[in-house]
Amino acid sequence: MKPSDFFIQIPDNNWNMHEEFDSKLAQQLRQGELEDHSDLEAGYALARLMKSELTAYGTDQSRKKLTDEASALAIRALKAVLRRLDVPFDPPFNDFDGWHGYWSAQGMTHGGSWALRRGYINELFTPVLAKLEELEDSASDTLGFRGVDGEMKNIIFASTSYKPEIILRDAISNTIEVVSNADTCLVYNRVLNRAGLTWGALTSWWQQERNLDSATDVEVQQHLFRRLLASLGSPPEELLFRTYCERYVKEDGGNLPALLPQVYLHYDPLTRKQRRALNKPDRLNRERMDFLLMMPSGARLVLEVDGVQHYSVGPDDDRRPSPQLYGEMMAEDRALRLRGYEVFRFGGHELSGDSAPDMLREFFTAIDERFGSTQSARPR
Repeated sequence: MKPSDFFIQIPDNNWNMHEEFDSKLAQQLRQGELEDHSDLEAGYALARLMKSELTAYGTDQSRKKLTDEASALAIRALKAVLRRLDVPFDPPFNDFDGWHGYWSAQGMTHGGSWALRRGYINELFTPVLAKLEELEDSASDTLGFRGVDGEMKNIIFASTSYKPEIILRDAISNTIEVVSNADTCLVYNRVLNRAGLTWGALTSWWQQERNLDSATDVEVQQHLFRRLLASLGSPPEELLFRTYCERYVKEDGGNLPALLPQVYLHYDPLTRKQRRALNKPDRLNRERMDFLLMMPSGARLVLEVDGVQHYSVGPDDDRRPSPQLYGEMMAEDRALRLRGYEVFRFGGHELSGDSAPDMLREFFTAIDERFGSTQSARPR
C-alpha cells in the first residue's frame, strides 16, 4: 500500500479530475483493519503520508494536498492503527491548525524556522517508521502456531437449548440452513478478513440480522451481549465471559476478537437420544465448545470451563472419578490441536474464588501478546 492509495480521483464541474483525500477509507481504518490491506501496510503508508503533509504545511503549504479537516481524519486514523500495532504515537496536535499553534508556541517562527519545523516532524515520525519497519522485518517470522487449514464457512454458536436441525442446502458450496430450532442458535456466515472475527464485525452483523438500524451502537451492543449471555450454562462461564467483555467497552474495543459462546465445532445430525433409539454408536465425543476466539493472527482458540461432569460420573452427591471420561476429553483435545486449534482449559473451581477475575484478565492480556499480532504482508 502506498500513500497515494489514500486519495481518490474526483471530477470538477468541467470534468477535470483532481485528487481528494479518501475520508471513507480513513474512517474504515479507524474502526478496524481493512479487508485488502493489513494494519502494518496501511499504517506504514499513512505514516509516510502524514510526515510528508505535516512537513509541507510547516514549510511550503503549496505542496500539501490535505485540507485541515482531512488532516484531522488522517491523524485520527493513524493513531488508531498505530494503537492496534502497539506503536507509540501521541503528537501534541490533532490537525494542521493545531500543528501551526504548536510551532508558534514553541518559537519555531523566526530565523531557520522551516528547518526547525522539518526537524521536529522528523523527530516525531522517525521512531514510528523505525518501529513499523521492525514489525515488517518480523512479520514473516512464524509465531509458533500454524492456524487451521481451510476457510471459515459458518459459525453456529450461542446455543440456548434444543439442538438445531441443519440441512445442506447446497452440498457443493457447503451452504447450510437451520430448518428447526433456528431460534436456539445463531449462524454467522460472513467472510473473515485478516482481523479475524472482531466485536465490531459481530455487532455490525447483529444490527443487520435483527433489523436494528434505528438503534444506537450502545443499544446494539447491549442487545447482542444479552443474547450471548443467555447461552451460558454456569456461573464460571458467565464470569469468564463478563470479564472478557470488560475489554470491549474500552476505546477501540470493537477491534478486539469477539468471544463466541457455545460454538458447534463438530456436528452430528442425530442427537444422542436418537442414536440410542436407533441402536447406533456415538460418532462424536463432543460437539459444542464453551468459547471460541477467531484471532487476527489466523489462530482459533478454544476455551473450555471444566465442571465435575468433565471428569467424573454419578449423581451430584456421589460423583466418582472417571478415567475413561477424562481420557476421551484429552484425546479430543489432541485431535483439535493437530488440526491447528489451540485449546485452553479452566477448572470450574479456579473460577469461583475472589482472585478469579484478576487471573482471567492476566490470561487475556497474555493471549493478546501471544496471538494478537497480525502476520502481515510486507508494506509497499
